[in-house]
Amino acid sequence: MKVLLVNPAATDLYSEVGADMPPLGLTYIAAVLKKHHYEVEIRDKNVDDSPIDYGNYAVVGISSLTPTYPEAISIAEEAKKSGAITVMGGYHPTFLDEDVLKTGYVDFVIRGEGEYTFLNLLEHLKKRMSVNDVKGISYISNNKVVRTPNAMPPQPLDDLPFPARELLKLNKYHTHLNEMPMATIVSSRGCPFNCFFCSSSLFAGRKWRARSPKNIVDEVERLKYDYGYQAIDFVDDNFTLNAERTIAISEELIRRNIKMPWWALSRADLLAKNEDMVKLMAKSGAYMVFLGMESPDDTILKFYHKKEGKDVFIKAVNLLKKYGIKVWASFMLGAVKETKKMIEKTITFAKELSPDAAQFSILTPYPGTALFEFVKNRIFAKDWHLFDGAHSVFRTDFLAPNQLQYLLFKSYATFYLRPEWLFKETIKAVRKHRTFKTAQNYGRTLMNVSNKILRYKPKISLTPVLRWKGGKI
Repeated sequence: MKVLLVNPAATDLYSEVGADMPPLGLTYIAAVLKKHHYEVEIRDKNVDDSPIDYGNYAVVGISSLTPTYPEAISIAEEAKKSGAITVMGGYHPTFLDEDVLKTGYVDFVIRGEGEYTFLNLLEHLKKRMSVNDVKGISYISNNKVVRTPNAMPPQPLDDLPFPARELLKLNKYHTHLNEMPMATIVSSRGCPFNCFFCSSSLFAGRKWRARSPKNIVDEVERLKYDYGYQAIDFVDDNFTLNAERTIAISEELIRRNIKMPWWALSRADLLAKNEDMVKLMAKSGAYMVFLGMESPDDTILKFYHKKEGKDVFIKAVNLLKKYGIKVWASFMLGAVKETKKMIEKTITFAKELSPDAAQFSILTPYPGTALFEFVKNRIFAKDWHLFDGAHSVFRTDFLAPNQLQYLLFKSYATFYLRPEWLFKETIKAVRKHRTFKTAQNYGRTLMNVSNKILRYKPKISLTPVLRWKGGKI
C-alpha cells in the first residue's frame, strides 16, 4: 500500500519572514509506517510545490493547522478526485472533525497524536476490516459522524523510531541558529498548564511524557554526524518542565562533547527557581530560550490562566542573561478586556526588559482552546487563513480591529527600531563582517512583517466596539 503524507503550505507571518521548519509530525508517522514495511513518501508544500499525481497513492494523509486548513482541504479534494483514500490529522481537524468530514473530501480524521492511530487505520484498510475498532478516528457512516474512543497517546516515547527526515528535501529548509543550520527535535509531549489560549493540553494531554536523556542525545548525535546539523531547536511546549531531566540532558551533551548550540521553550517560573539548571544549560550549549510572557498585567495573566507575573519574568530574564543565554520573549495583544493603555504598557515592558528578540501576536481563538469557546460569539472572521496570530479575528470590549492591528505594528516597530537595539545588532554584524547582508535581511524582514500586518482590513465596522455583556474575566 503506497502512502503519501502532505504538509500544506503556510501563509502566516512567520512563513513570510523565513521561519520554515520541517514537519516533524509527518516524519514521525512516516518512520512508524516504514518500520511496518509501508511504502511512504512526504511532500512538504512549503518547500516543494511541484504537481502531485495523487492517483499514484492508495492513501493520502494530510496534516493541518488552523491557518493551513483551506490549503489542506484543497489537497484533500484533489486527492479524493484522484481515487485515493483521504485522511486528515493535526490540531484543526482534531477539534473540528465534523466540519472536516462534511466537506466530503476527507474519509477519516485522526484525532490527537497520529503515529499508531494512522498505522492501525492502514492495517484495517489493507485487510478490508471494519474500522470501527480503530481508536482515535472520526468518519461518516449512514450520514452520521462516528467518533471512536480516543486512542492512548504514544508511551514511552523512547519506543518511537527517530523521525524519517530522509524523506524530506532537507536542503530546502532555511532554519538557522546564529547562521548555523538547525534541526528540530521533540523531546517531550503533553502539557499540564492548560493555558486559556492554547490547545496543546487537549491535543496531547495534560500528562507530560518525556523521552530519556540518552534517547534525546542519541538523536542529537545522529543529526550532527549523519545529517551535518550544527544547532538544535527543542520544540517541546516546555523543555524545562522537569529540572532533573533538563540537567541530565545537559550533562549528557557535555559528557559526549557534542558542542552544539541549542534553543528551547520554557516558562519563566521554572527558570527563576532553578539557577543550577540554568547554569548547566549554558555550559551544555544553551544559546537562546523562548519565554511566553504574554503581558505584565496581572489581570490579563489571570485571564490567560498563567500563574506567573512581572517580577518572575524579570528574574528569569536576568538569570538567563547572567549565564550568557539569549532571551526571546513573546507577548500577546488583544485580550477581551484589554485596553490600549494596557497594551502600551506591554510594549514598554518589552523594551525595558530588553530581550534579544521579541515576538508580538494578536490573541487568536484556536479551535480546541477554552478561549475559542469563550469568544465564539465574538468571532467575525470567516477565513481560517487569518487565524495566525497576526490578524484580529474577534471583537474585544475596548479595541476595534483596526486599532489592534495598528498596535501590533507599533509593537514591532518600536521594539526593533530602538537606537540601542540597532546599535547592538550593527556591532554584532561588523564583528562578523556581514554588515550589508545583515542590513538587507533585517530590512526585508521588517518590510514583510509590516506589509503582513498593515495590509489586512478587517471586514467589520471599524468604529469603537460596543461592550459585550456575556462572560466575565
